[in-house]
This record gives sequence, C-alpha cells and structure tokens, in this order.
Amino acid sequence: MYGAFGTTIIQGALVATAMFIAGQVTGFWLESALVITSIALAISVWRRNQLYQWLQRPAHSPITQVPGLWFDMTKRIQLREQALVREREQVQNLLANLHQSLGSLDAGLISLTSSWKIRWWNDTASELLGLRHQFDEDVSLFNLVRTPELADYAERLVFEESITLSSPFRSGQMLEYVVCPIQESGYLLVVRDVTRFTRLERMRRDFVSNVSHELKTPLTVIKGYLETILDNQLVSDRGVRAVEQAFKQADRMASLIQDLLLLSQLETTKPQQQLLPVRFDDLLDHGFNEGSEYARALGKTETRLSIEGTLPLLGCMGVWHELASAMTNLVTNAIRYSPDGAVIQLKGFQNERGVTLQVIDDGPGILPDHIPRLTERFYRVDNSHSPATGGTGLGLAIVKHILLRHRAGLEIDSTPERAPLSAATFPLNR
Repeated sequence: MYGAFGTTIIQGALVATAMFIAGQVTGFWLESALVITSIALAISVWRRNQLYQWLQRPAHSPITQVPGLWFDMTKRIQLREQALVREREQVQNLLANLHQSLGSLDAGLISLTSSWKIRWWNDTASELLGLRHQFDEDVSLFNLVRTPELADYAERLVFEESITLSSPFRSGQMLEYVVCPIQESGYLLVVRDVTRFTRLERMRRDFVSNVSHELKTPLTVIKGYLETILDNQLVSDRGVRAVEQAFKQADRMASLIQDLLLLSQLETTKPQQQLLPVRFDDLLDHGFNEGSEYARALGKTETRLSIEGTLPLLGCMGVWHELASAMTNLVTNAIRYSPDGAVIQLKGFQNERGVTLQVIDDGPGILPDHIPRLTERFYRVDNSHSPATGGTGLGLAIVKHILLRHRAGLEIDSTPERAPLSAATFPLNR
C-alpha cells in the first residue's frame, strides 16, 4: 500500500508522463494535455463508481473491481471494516457474558430508558414481575407493574431510599425496589424478594408494640403507688431517697415505653390522608417554647434559645402533632447534650432544595463514622450520650420516621471540632 501521499504522487507522475509523450509524438502540446486530462478524469470517475459499487456490497466482499491505485484505498477500508467487526464481536461477547452473569443473581435487574421503557431484564426479574421476553420489551414499566406507589416513587426522582411494596401478582409476597439512575441513559431497577425480612421486621415491631403495651399498665400502677408513698410520707427519712430513685427510674421507663409505642405507631400505620396546612414559623415557635421549658426542667437556667430567620408565608400539608413532636425532639436533643449556658439556635430558611429548619447546639462534636447511625434505635456515640443525660435513645429515630411520612429528610452534620447541626428539609414540590 502506497499511502495517500504516495498514491497522489504516482497518479500525478503518470498523467504528466502521458502528457509529455503525447506532446512529443503529436507536436500539439495543449491539445494533448487536454485529452490526457480528460482521460484521467474519466478513469478517476470510473474508479470512483467502482468503489461505490464495492461499498454497497455485503460485508467481507473481496476486492475484485477496483484494481490499480484505488486498490490501496479499498484495502484500507476493508482492514478498518475487519477491525470494527472484531471490536463489535468482542463487545457482543462481553455483553453476552455480562447478561449471563447478571441472570444468575438472586435479584431482579431491569434496564430502563429515560422514559421508563423496558430494554432488558434478567430471569429473576421475569419470575418476580412476570415479564415476558416476546411481549414486554420496549413497553412502559408502569403498564406492566400497575402499582401506584411505584409510579409516585419514580415521579419524585429522589432514590436515596428504597421502597417496599406488595407483589403485583403474588399474594403475600413483598418486593423491594431500588432505582439507580444512569447518566444520559436511563435507569437500572433492582428488585428483591424481601418477604422473609418483612415478616421478621413485622414480628419485631409486633413484639415491641405488644411488650410496650403490656408493660405500660403495670408501670403506671407502680408509679402511682410510689407517688402515693412520697405524697403521704409513708416512709422514713432513710426510705425517701430509695423511693425517689425508684420513682425517677419508673418515670424514665415510662418515657421509654411511650417513645417505643410512638415509634411503633409511626412504623406500622399509614400516614393520615387528611392533611392540614402547617406553617414553618409555627414549628420554630413551638420548638422554642418546648425547648425553654425543657431547659428549665433540667436545671439548665443559663441555656438560651434563639430563632433566626422567619418563614411567615411558607408551610406544608401535614399532621401538626407529628411535625411538632419532631421539632421538639430536635430541640430537646440539642439541649440535653449541650452544657448549661449554651446557645441553641433555631434557623429557618429557603433555598433551591426547599425549606430547611435547623437546630444548632453547643454540644460535643461527633465523628463522621457515627452520623449515619444516629437515627438507629438506642444508638449512642460515647459516654456523653449515656442514659444519665435523660434521653431514651429513640428521639432521632422518631424524627426520621415522622419526616419520611411527610416526604422530608433529616440531615445531621458534625465533626469532632464542630458542634452538631440537625436539619429537617421539606422539598418545595411536595
């Protein structure tokens, strides 16, 4: 092969030689040049047409119609075509191996377009959702899986949390859906059968709820008797301290049971359908008032609360007593772990993410490794978060579930050098 430059030089040399010979023989130099140029153009057009005809033939056709200097160009095209074919075969083999590997997973995988149309799925997805290869390709997911909650979950375009729903065609089966956005391509939907885990979780919730209910009545009776003993001075001076400690621990246990019952209710019941307008500035005022009372009850007389920012015209549709409880838990949690004399700041502001209500305290900083687990039941970071502080260890778990019921999110930010910041963010497009 001569290359593009070499081919051009050879063609030019041949035409110039033909012009020189014709001019020498005939003596008519101009006429000979015109004739030779015309013949060269005609041959070039003929060779070009031969190249087009060869390009229109099926792939891997041999080079038989374009001899001469055009052979170099067609040979390069053929080599490039063979390289592309090899690359395509490698990609197809890789894709086939990938599909085979994904097909062996115990989780259903569904590749979706940006408009939620099905492109590909593995065998497990066929078993879980009843997809059929010969009928359901390029069909909208929501036409096949007619679950309104899944459609609402997809419309929110916020996939940080998974969603667990009943199977669309198997009674008693529970499926967990996780959506993974793929940039400029669509989505990957992961479906898992979580029936067993759901049953175990339901058993745990029922156990906690039943035990809490069973403990609530006898504990109320015990508190009543202890209070009667103290009010009527039925014990001597030596016994007063013991009864007071018993009453204090019984009261703490009653608070723990009350929080467990509330958490169980939030986990097992659906959000109320009839929602009412709740103003964010009212929530800040409620947190300020409840926090002030709580600080006085703990004897932290030097602790001060402040409100920064006003949101008089902004609000959301929700359940007042739930949102008020969430705000109270955030504020009392900040007071509990801050020293006396701290300044607890309550802030409200609006940005592109929505409306955020912040609570900033002066308590000890928290390592980043602990932050994701702070909303777990009874999780404590260190000794500073011990039962001696008076908390039940369920406050942030309650806040998290209340905000989830209102399609809001809880964020906690802190470092060992910076005091914790708790924020509840309510999207504007709710």
